[in-house]
Amino acid sequence: MGRMTQTNLLGKKGEFTKFQILLEVMRNQPHVKQKDISEAIGITVQAVSKYFQKLMREGLLEAGSERADYRLTPKAIEKLSEDLENLERYVIRIKNDLKIESVWPAMATQPIKAGDEAGLIMRDGVLYAVAPKHPDAEAFGIAATDAGPGEDVCLKNLRGKVKLKLGKILLVKLPSIKEGGSRAVDLARVKKLHEKFKPDRIGVMGAVGIAVLNKLGLKANLEFSSSNAAALAAFRGLNVLVLVVGRMVNRMIEEIDLINIEHNIHIMYEVKDIRTPWKFKDSSISILNATT
Repeated sequence: MGRMTQTNLLGKKGEFTKFQILLEVMRNQPHVKQKDISEAIGITVQAVSKYFQKLMREGLLEAGSERADYRLTPKAIEKLSEDLENLERYVIRIKNDLKIESVWPAMATQPIKAGDEAGLIMRDGVLYAVAPKHPDAEAFGIAATDAGPGEDVCLKNLRGKVKLKLGKILLVKLPSIKEGGSRAVDLARVKKLHEKFKPDRIGVMGAVGIAVLNKLGLKANLEFSSSNAAALAAFRGLNVLVLVVGRMVNRMIEEIDLINIEHNIHIMYEVKDIRTPWKFKDSSISILNATT
């Protein structure tokens, strides 16, 4: 067996640290604290500062007009995508050399016996084991267990690629509680957006979004960690509508971009701002320290 060549990400000194820093910037941009990055990846703040300077010289990081305002450049996004692909290939080679066998769970659509071949399709965000001759099956595996219809089955010796049609994400930007919360929402417009988009899932982040859904008689499917869940749902072919307040929109977009980079895909998203002018009627109410 020939000697396995390491990816530059692991072979060159400092490259993996740069990779980690770029990922942390993506997760937190534009308000990036070097102290937080230091704690996240286990190096000193001084070292993070030096890496920031180097990344800016290399055209991978740009600073905004405000303090702690940093963003990745298009060149950095491209580099992250390439590094993740190389790292994935390296891990696959290691698994092959160590004879590590991947298994996947799926839902059986028909009786399956251990040793049978099954096709794999994605439907409504769930992986299903179907007959090998199914017209939509482009990935296949061997059942490691018996399973009946509607039961989970373990598949090994996977080959091919599951056919995926990416879903879309509609981000509905809501006013913060300081801007009036649900009282400052154009409910009729939200209702029209919902009827036109016809989402497979509805996500919500915070009390304001829950209040809006209550007023419209709708229920959320994704409530906690909905930013990551929405991106993963779209990756599995579902259309997701998310009610999100103010700056949390940026967090959602970062999660979508991260999923896109990790899987080398392009999930489409759109932001709709449905805030309306509104003032608190009781001037004695203090909302300076209110949270969203």
